[in-house]
Amino acid sequence: MSPETADAAFDEIVAAVTRGSRREAIRLAVAALAEGLDEPLVLLLAAESLDEQGHAPEALGLLHQAADIAPEEPDLWRRIGGILVRQGKLTEGLAALETALKLHPDFVEALIEAGVASFRLGGLTAAEAYFWRATGLAPGEAEPLAALAAIAARQRKPREARVLAERALVLQPDLVTAELAIGRADLVEGSAAEACARMTRLLSRVDLTEEHRVGALDLRAEAFDTLYRPGEAFADYEARNAILRRAYASRIEQEISERRIDQARRLVSYFSRTPAAPWRVGAGEDEIGARTVSGHAFLVGFPRSGTTLLEKVLAAHPGIVTLEEVDHLGQAGAHWLADTTALDSLADLGCPEADAARQAYWRSVNSTACGNLSGKLLLDKLPLHTLALAVIAKLFPRARILFALRDPRDVVLSCFRRRFQMNSAMFEFLSLEDTAAYYDAVMTLLQIYRGTLSLPLLDVRHETLVADFEATVRRVLEFLGSHWDPGVSRFAENRRADPRTPSDIQLARGLNAEGIGQWRRYQAQLAPVLASLTPWVEQFGYPP
Repeated sequence: MSPETADAAFDEIVAAVTRGSRREAIRLAVAALAEGLDEPLVLLLAAESLDEQGHAPEALGLLHQAADIAPEEPDLWRRIGGILVRQGKLTEGLAALETALKLHPDFVEALIEAGVASFRLGGLTAAEAYFWRATGLAPGEAEPLAALAAIAARQRKPREARVLAERALVLQPDLVTAELAIGRADLVEGSAAEACARMTRLLSRVDLTEEHRVGALDLRAEAFDTLYRPGEAFADYEARNAILRRAYASRIEQEISERRIDQARRLVSYFSRTPAAPWRVGAGEDEIGARTVSGHAFLVGFPRSGTTLLEKVLAAHPGIVTLEEVDHLGQAGAHWLADTTALDSLADLGCPEADAARQAYWRSVNSTACGNLSGKLLLDKLPLHTLALAVIAKLFPRARILFALRDPRDVVLSCFRRRFQMNSAMFEFLSLEDTAAYYDAVMTLLQIYRGTLSLPLLDVRHETLVADFEATVRRVLEFLGSHWDPGVSRFAENRRADPRTPSDIQLARGLNAEGIGQWRRYQAQLAPVLASLTPWVEQFGYPP
């Protein structure tokens, strides 16, 4: 394309945009890009076309290319952030949106999308701030009001949620997010039947996006569960998870070379035939840790096994600092679990390589830990670090391990029912059969680790913690080398303002036994996997 032709083509695109002919502008941009015209506006419009056709990765590529040319253009960063958020890459998406807002602080669309990303990340305070700013700048916009209603409902403020949602519906009578917020308020107020009816009406609409359908199914399932209609609740959980599975399958496949369930099975195969002797010897002492903290422990298990409750309790102890759901260990040594060759190198790990990994671990810890760690016991909580106990044994041979136990049937049911921020591990929970199979593989690996590794490990049964709180916590503290402190009994007072997990939300009500034995109501729906869970029910001493 000659310079003259390029100028003429670009002027035609700009004219189409100026007169509001977006479709025409996109058509012209796609043609111009094919001819080699790579102006930022052309790239942006061509990316919009690709995104509409479902080619988000290719669209992102063009947008990043445009941002390299014009990094000061906020709309490029807003669109990059929007696509990343829709892909479930929330942290990356929020960073791009914040870049847009640094360039244009009053960018309403970017404020709304940053609020959405923050909300999904569990940062309710940040999300609320974004949405209130958007509302102040654009009082006629319904979406920020509906989002604020959703936050109020999550914070168990149903009256405030209803007022905000109804204001949004005045501005936009068919707004789905406002209906969802009112449905959540219905549930909080104890009107499960009304929430169920509202979501049923919503699900009959033909204009629902997949994302909105997921939200409506999720809420109706909760309502059915509250109404003791487990069959209908389970059907909605299945339908919701099927949509999520379709939505995330491609992204997960691109991000990982091996599914988590296959990784667990491979580790079972490896450690079931490897000699135990090399694994009973650590790769030197953790001198950095010895200088940094008075003690070091890991809290592991399986998601929904009570790790969050135990972490909250121990976080209320003045001598303990806890880390929540950040994979500090993975940054230091996840590569050692990659394949047989890597595992063999881990078995023979030398001190210099181990020291480098320990340095990486403690750098990561210090970058996120709140407060001074000196003289404190550090508790690193990430349930699926169960898979990485071999790495822990090599790098931190003096670390203590708390293993959270809960009735396997409640665990599997809860993992299948709850909605998590999506990653490769949580993807396994979108099928009941996969959830049970993953649980089986992880527990099998744990039992092998018990006989192979020399790490001190204490089982902490969730049901016992709830039923006999003080005695159980005293036993845990003694195992950790700490003392009883009455502050641990007031753990609920220290709950975070921004609940980030399903467990955080439940623990806002303090210690309770609501989740114990829930599997019994869903026994018919769990029938396909009960046989595979029975050995673990027996192994851990739960009643049949």
